Amino acid sequence: MSQVSFDIGRVELADLQEYPARFANRLERAKATRGYALCHCRTDFPRKLVIRRYGSLFFLAAWLDDCVHHADGCDFQKKPGTDTPAGPDSLAAIIAGPNGLNVRLDVSLVQKETASGSQTRDIGSSTRASRRSAPMLAYLQALWTSGGLTFWHGTPKLRSWGSVNAMLHSGMGEAATINGSPAHDILHVMRRFEQEERFAINSEFAAFKRRIANDAGVSRRALILGEIATVADTQFGKKITLRQHPQQYFASMTLVDQAAKKYRHAWRAIGKPTARVVALLLVERMGEKHLRIVDLAAMLCSSVFLPCDSIHEVAMANRLVAEHRRFEKPIRMADGDEMLADFVLLDTRPATHVEIYGMNGLASYEQRKAEKQALRRAQGIPAIEWNVDRERLNQVVLPSPVRRARHRGERVKLNSSGCATASAAPASEQFGLASLC
Repeated sequence: MSQVSFDIGRVELADLQEYPARFANRLERAKATRGYALCHCRTDFPRKLVIRRYGSLFFLAAWLDDCVHHADGCDFQKKPGTDTPAGPDSLAAIIAGPNGLNVRLDVSLVQKETASGSQTRDIGSSTRASRRSAPMLAYLQALWTSGGLTFWHGTPKLRSWGSVNAMLHSGMGEAATINGSPAHDILHVMRRFEQEERFAINSEFAAFKRRIANDAGVSRRALILGEIATVADTQFGKKITLRQHPQQYFASMTLVDQAAKKYRHAWRAIGKPTARVVALLLVERMGEKHLRIVDLAAMLCSSVFLPCDSIHEVAMANRLVAEHRRFEKPIRMADGDEMLADFVLLDTRPATHVEIYGMNGLASYEQRKAEKQALRRAQGIPAIEWNVDRERLNQVVLPSPVRRARHRGERVKLNSSGCATASAAPASEQFGLASLC
């Protein structure tokens, strides 16, 4: 994990991400005087970082054209192309530019009741009608991609919600927009709860909720992002709570039933100790105090918030993290990738694809599997395959990692003590990290 500096001395980036309020005053002074921070991931030449302010907190981000110059394993490092999840198409629903994510969602953020009872969409939106729109899950995935949350750098320090919050804000950009409006007026990323910061956290959330209004026939909605804690019954439907705050969000039975089907892998994992379920909620005001969920997207994640497509992927991701492997979870943001792997090990030469087969026997699935296997053989891409019906996770033998020397480019093969063996404790015991906040 990298160290950063912005005044006298250095601090661990992880500490800054976990406890941003503790460094707010120092970062505010640095932004006003020095104007930048430094990342010390490289000993030969520290890299400058942008200091960004969101509300009362400050976060650090790499300059867009400097991401590739950070060292391997640094949170600010991005390979070419990883900061543009939707590509250069000007009519794309999600556009990653130098000022942040420009997004057009297929939801209505402002609605007005007409005399006939019908409603109009997004009053005053500046986005063009010809531009495509994205579903909420695609936006959630784009946030994870732009924030670097699809990578794990092999660090022994685990990633909790404090780091997720900081990385999301850093990746969005200061001038990010949603349906033509500033993203930070529309989207609230829940803060990691800290007892000593509870007053500030509650005040910020209350101020955001005041923007969610329903008066004079106009309903102004907002997006809230956090980790699902519970889904419970009420007299009239369901209520959802997020792990970061006790606020209750009410939803109809129909909406929850639809979400359970549409995001079935995520929904089944709610409450499991080895997984996380992140939700993006579109909410509106219901009476004076309550919030109602109009729509939602749910994304299954590993214990350290790496996005996953199944509970088997969660188990594999948790194992790779426990063994300090450096890897990526590719996310399909556009058509065209014929060999999108479940995971890619970045600490082998060449990189190794990791495939998890959990739908064995289905004709279309077997055909697609065979096609991807043939493409990899033709291109000489090594792959590790886990057939969940035939072997346990701890029986899967992973290739030994190699480590690139951080600054001079040498490759050093790790000895046997550098990686846990495949015969370690079962995934349910070794890779369960349920105590993270």
